[in-house]
Amino acid sequence: MAAVRARRTGGGPPPRGKRRKAVAPSYENMPRLARIKLSGGLSSDDMPITTKSLGLALTGLVLIVGVAVAGAAWLGSSLFDAREAFARSADSAAASVGFGVDDIEIAAMPNGPVITDARAAEVRDVIVPEGRHSILSLDPQDVQARVLSLDWVASARVRRLWPSTLLIEVERRQEYALWEEDGQVSVIDSNGERLLAERAADHPNLPMIVGAGAGPAAEPLLEALEALPEVRQRTERLVRVGDRRWNLELVSGATVALPDDGATDALARLEALHAEYALLDRPLVQLDMRAPGRLAVRIHPMLEGGLRPLLGGA
Repeated sequence: MAAVRARRTGGGPPPRGKRRKAVAPSYENMPRLARIKLSGGLSSDDMPITTKSLGLALTGLVLIVGVAVAGAAWLGSSLFDAREAFARSADSAAASVGFGVDDIEIAAMPNGPVITDARAAEVRDVIVPEGRHSILSLDPQDVQARVLSLDWVASARVRRLWPSTLLIEVERRQEYALWEEDGQVSVIDSNGERLLAERAADHPNLPMIVGAGAGPAAEPLLEALEALPEVRQRTERLVRVGDRRWNLELVSGATVALPDDGATDALARLEALHAEYALLDRPLVQLDMRAPGRLAVRIHPMLEGGLRPLLGGA
């Protein structure tokens, strides 16, 4: 009995049904996983970065990129090819559910020149990239850039009409003149740009300009001639001189030397002189208008009425 009493009051184990509370260890003595859970995540102390760990991470990254590149190469030699393969698959899927390019309408801009069937065929040939079939894959800006690459197109407007129609409105460059340079004759527009698709032989009634740099510089004179019918119908060609001024060569064979500055004003003055004196119908060899406010003329040596000696005379 004494022994039993001693166990109950002494340092022995507690009676049955009662357990001693465990003492929690300090944070520093906790296991690493417990510290991570208590702190809410990894810290720099939990994951010390060493040269070895950094090297392993970089090696892993290189391996991942290598696997990606190898997979793309297996699909089609490059990452670009892999993207292209995916894009073509998506394009085919869109076309199969009703978004295919079933109709391409080519029209002229409002109040613009008519687009012929041949021109419309040229547009159709460039607007749809190879391997594309759906309207979803056609970016209007990209299509517009393709159409503008045609040398005879001045402007273009592209619209997608869902679900399967593409409408392209095109404005043609106007044939403005023929430009002879280094023995080659080209058709140009009002900006002096050559229209490579046009043949000079198909436009015999266009005005002719001649000389280096004549194409881009001719527009002011050609525009001025539109309002000067008497001078215009007697002009055979405009010749650029020294890339600084112009000569008018007339159907009669006479030459009109225009000034460096104020050439359009000189043309207007020439129209007025002809209206008053029929000047351009007279037997003249040259009219020189280069001096401001003056007109010098050289008469043909074979004037009617014998006012000048015939060939061989003094």
